[in-house]
Amino acid sequence: MKTILVPTDFSEPALYALKIAASIAKKTYAQIRLVHAYNLPSSEAREAVNFKEFYKQVSIDKEKKLGALTKMSFLNGITVSKHFEDNMKPWELVNDEKYKNADLIVIGSHGNSGYQKLFIGSNTEKIIRMADAPVLTVKKSDDNFDIKNMVFASDFSEETYPVFEKIKFFTELYKMHVDLLKVITPHNFEKSSTSKELMDSFAKSFKLTNYTINVYNAGSIENGILGFSNEQKTDLIAIETHGRSGINHLIGGNLAENIADDAKLPVLTIKIKEDNQTHKKAQHPTKNYANWGTE
Repeated sequence: MKTILVPTDFSEPALYALKIAASIAKKTYAQIRLVHAYNLPSSEAREAVNFKEFYKQVSIDKEKKLGALTKMSFLNGITVSKHFEDNMKPWELVNDEKYKNADLIVIGSHGNSGYQKLFIGSNTEKIIRMADAPVLTVKKSDDNFDIKNMVFASDFSEETYPVFEKIKFFTELYKMHVDLLKVITPHNFEKSSTSKELMDSFAKSFKLTNYTINVYNAGSIENGILGFSNEQKTDLIAIETHGRSGINHLIGGNLAENIADDAKLPVLTIKIKEDNQTHKKAQHPTKNYANWGTE
């Protein structure tokens, strides 16, 4: 891993995200790109003299806040660059040439708390849907981000293999136990033996050694993922999203965004691309994500 992107609005949850990004950066020797995106009003309003003075002061204040964040003690020893975008929405960062090649995006959220939502509901949902990089959504401060157990929820189809390639380094970096999870609902019934065969093949393809195979029955996929994760007292939920692809297998609609919103745990979301390789090609990826932790 080389670069971690951390969008900030200077709120407390955004600070949580920066602390966790710092913890990951120290383990992976990655640099952090800390960015505040500020969307300007209409062009007519920008021409007003009083707005120019107001915006000048706003810009000065935000630059000072960014500077203060980069000097926080928990960032000692980490290369941190600060960026201020004065005419860009937060979700537009992930497709901008300066930021789209990040290896990981870490964002803070108030979660499902009405008007107090930070990114979830608008910005984070779009970031999760649009970003090619894995997106880690966090809600609590954790000065020593140390994840020992991860639930990876999926349908374990061919599309899933390239997705897991992007996060396999996490399992190795933290020496995690992985609970492979397939949720069965009345609307997507599948024989348990079939589900277990899919997960067993998946585990063998990635040469996983510290894992379990789990089939969980629930009224909905979201409830199943959250219910199982709570029962297992896991540290992290990882889930795929189809983003803008329109594919509708396990992850459809806003499921990934809803999990990131509703879960109290950190949630790692990874987008499935339309042009993903097939199952066989996925087992021989062109990029070795397993080496990210030491690059």
